[in-house]
Amino acid sequence: MNDDAADGPAALWFASFIRRVHGALPAAVRRVLPKTFIGYALINGSAFLLDMGFLAILSHFFRLPYGLLFSIGYALASIYAFILNRWLNFREHGDLGRQTSKYVLVIISNYVIWIVGFASLLDALGLHIMLARITTAGCEGIYIYLMLRLWVFPRGRAAEGFTDADPGPATSDVRR
Repeated sequence: MNDDAADGPAALWFASFIRRVHGALPAAVRRVLPKTFIGYALINGSAFLLDMGFLAILSHFFRLPYGLLFSIGYALASIYAFILNRWLNFREHGDLGRQTSKYVLVIISNYVIWIVGFASLLDALGLHIMLARITTAGCEGIYIYLMLRLWVFPRGRAAEGFTDADPGPATSDVRR
């Protein structure tokens, strides 16, 4: 981990933005919702849209099996999410090789446990496919966030600074 100056203006702006969003939430929500979860939701929400975009473009131009198309989009969106979460949300400068290895295990386990396993269980129970996908998306979102915060980037300063009590750099210190 480096000091704030090593993060660069984009990461500092993102941290400031997330702190403002977090500060606008009701007090009861602020007490239980970490600032990094807000950043994660923004980054991974955009990654989901990117995944769907890749799926739409690839399926339009290439006649590949659905499983392959889905896997390509999921892999590209996962790479995007890892880079942005590492850089902007968790502001981590640790061992890239170790973090990448851990992240790959998280993504593979997520795919097996939630996307294939849990979704198949919900299908076997007769749940409509769209409701099953929404349910699994919620579960996998929480799972990936917890794995990032607790295992992949356990010492990261994150968008909230060193602790939840630390206000981080003042907004006026962030270059626009």
